[in-house]
Amino acid sequence: MATAEATHRFQVGERVRVMQANPAGSPRTPAYVRGKSGIVTALHGSIENPLDHRGVYPPLCSVLFSVHEIFCRASQDTLSVDLHEDWLAPAEPRHR
Repeated sequence: MATAEATHRFQVGERVRVMQANPAGSPRTPAYVRGKSGIVTALHGSIENPLDHRGVYPPLCSVLFSVHEIFCRASQDTLSVDLHEDWLAPAEPRHR
């Protein structure tokens, strides 16, 4: 169950990068998105999961990635992944 009062570090529309490693974070973060950049598309608050975790997880965000960037394939498709904020950092600005 999500808690509405969760404080998010990021906002919808913000570009973020998934960290390569986070020993204290959830091991469920998919390896294929680690080190990749995407756009935050939704904020879900913090999730309580007493069966799996003591305490409350960090806030959860949906992040949209380009399939091209993730899998190095010629594609215009996108992939949405739900990630805890402790795995996210602000992305470097894109150079044009």
